[in-house]
Amino acid sequence: QCKSLECLRDQKITNASYAVQMLASTGHPHSLNFHELSMTWAGDHKLCLSIEGPYDTNYCFVHVSVDWSAIDFEKFGFKISQLPGGHIPNFDMGQASSGDRCTAMALSNVKVGLCMPASCEKDTNIGRILSEATNDTAHLCDISCVGPTAEPSSFFYLFNVVFISLIVIAVAASVLDYLAMRNGLENELKNKTAWKIVTSFSIIRNSSSLFAVGSKSDSINCLDAIRFITFTWVVNGHCDLFTADGDNGFQMLRAPEQFINDILLNAYASVDTFFLVSGLLVSYTFFKRVHSNPEYVYAPYNWIILTPSYMLFIAFFVAWTPQLHDVWATGVAQNSTMFVENCEKYWWLNALYINNFRNVLDICYGPSWFLAVDTQLYWAAPLFLIAIFYSWMDSFNYISGKTGLGTAIGGILFSVGATIFLTALYDLPALGFTVQATGNLDFMTYLYIKPWIRCIPYITGIVCGYFIVQVRKQTIKIRQPKTWELALCWFLASASALTVIFSAYDYLRGASDWSVPVRALYGSFARIGWSASVAWVILACTFDWAGPVKWLLEHPFWYPLGRLSFCAFLAHWFVLHILLNSGDGPAHFVSLWHTYATLTIPIVVLSYGLAYVWSCLVEIPFGKIEGISFDMYSIDNKSLPTFSIFHIARSEMNSQGQKPKDAGRVTTIEVDNHH
Repeated sequence: QCKSLECLRDQKITNASYAVQMLASTGHPHSLNFHELSMTWAGDHKLCLSIEGPYDTNYCFVHVSVDWSAIDFEKFGFKISQLPGGHIPNFDMGQASSGDRCTAMALSNVKVGLCMPASCEKDTNIGRILSEATNDTAHLCDISCVGPTAEPSSFFYLFNVVFISLIVIAVAASVLDYLAMRNGLENELKNKTAWKIVTSFSIIRNSSSLFAVGSKSDSINCLDAIRFITFTWVVNGHCDLFTADGDNGFQMLRAPEQFINDILLNAYASVDTFFLVSGLLVSYTFFKRVHSNPEYVYAPYNWIILTPSYMLFIAFFVAWTPQLHDVWATGVAQNSTMFVENCEKYWWLNALYINNFRNVLDICYGPSWFLAVDTQLYWAAPLFLIAIFYSWMDSFNYISGKTGLGTAIGGILFSVGATIFLTALYDLPALGFTVQATGNLDFMTYLYIKPWIRCIPYITGIVCGYFIVQVRKQTIKIRQPKTWELALCWFLASASALTVIFSAYDYLRGASDWSVPVRALYGSFARIGWSASVAWVILACTFDWAGPVKWLLEHPFWYPLGRLSFCAFLAHWFVLHILLNSGDGPAHFVSLWHTYATLTIPIVVLSYGLAYVWSCLVEIPFGKIEGISFDMYSIDNKSLPTFSIFHIARSEMNSQGQKPKDAGRVTTIEVDNHH
């Protein structure tokens, strides 16, 4: 019955050491300084689980939703005005959710670590007691306890059998490949289908293709660097999200006060760069092949190519995360338990690439929405490619010649209109994070993960890819720009990109409350401005207008990093979960740049390590086997179109690793779009 050490001392409870240990291991605030106000009170879960007493103990995370408006802070000597923004930040559940604040814990909700009897985890009276004791100010959302590691499921064993089999096959294929090369049998075996399939799993060959630093004259060599830089930007955004859920999350609300921090905080443009590169590569490959054969047919087979490595990684996440996570797995942003449960229920939506049409709280595996949107835009790409194709074929006809440009502009205007309409309809913010509102589920559900909103950079990439092909094939002739013209273009591109990032400075820090029209216009034209800026960098590097920027972005150092960027993108969310969940305490925010140095960089390095393994074992082998299968099928089906485009891996090599020479047969075209 005692609630204090004094009570225990006065009543002289026999063998009360277990009670003292329970009290000592219960959560406490990181700091009593109101400037360091903490919503996560961490205890010592190891001490709690080691207690020997009259009953079993368990360390539990108690998630509590608090009605802050009902608390008189000044009565306790605290002033809300001392907080960033002058108030407890809001997390808007919006109309996309059920309205229950417990469906997603917010930065303003409290998470307390309690050492309690194990039987209390399922006690329904705890919520009632908490509510009565606080006059309904606090509402119990959930109690998540740390017990023994869950018994591995049958799926865990099934996945491990499959994965170990892949490892055995890869090792055996590598040994056979090495012996064949050593004994001079490679030329004799290289045309045999069975040998092609075996060597698809060869770690030697796959590693060689990943780390090759050679480039072809018709490649767009700056894209690998752009991919890697964008990937690190995305990872840092996720790292900031996780550290904001630490023991002093309110401190992150002070970060927007520093102007330079907008580079890291306003990272929403990073994903638009990926979409632009995707659209560019689809367009570039398509029009390059059309020049060789006007009967070329666009065949969207990316579902076949992308799915094995993607879905197998989700299986890896579902199988292993419950065995690796620790006490912090039930946190907010890093709630790996919730993601695993979503994957078990909605994995089929991921397999069909339509998971972005459900509520954002139901998403299985955080970054998977991007793959869904990218695939949907790939399926829609023929609408623009065909329009541009016929414009090119009949460019002397004024009406037909304007069809392609008109379709592209129409798609962009449609996206602008959709953004304005949805922003006004649901009163959505311009960005997902500000000091005034730390999150908005409607913003994520209706804008952030929808293809009709994200299509602007993709369409820009399609136009950019078409232009590069026409210039290289000399269908369009351009003169060498004058120095002042290049300087002006670089100035405009830089100004546009910097405006997108830094114009939201006052909005991010809560000093300016944008009206609905301003928010809608920023959401639309920021994508246009950013896409135009990145497109200029790519064009400038391609046409030798970039000077030292071209040398930097086209250095061979970036090639392997760009090739591995897709698998690294898949891996980073898992690595981030495991790294943070395996700690003995919550994340602690110091500064955005501290997070970058101590968390982002290690996550990037570890993600690339896992990406190399995944690419050698899954991505490249299945891509090659698919290409071999299609080549065999095409030989037996002469009625197939002369060309088919395959949304597959990294280059324009066929399944034998050679550039296609015969335009009269079906050829596997490998496009790097899904990276």
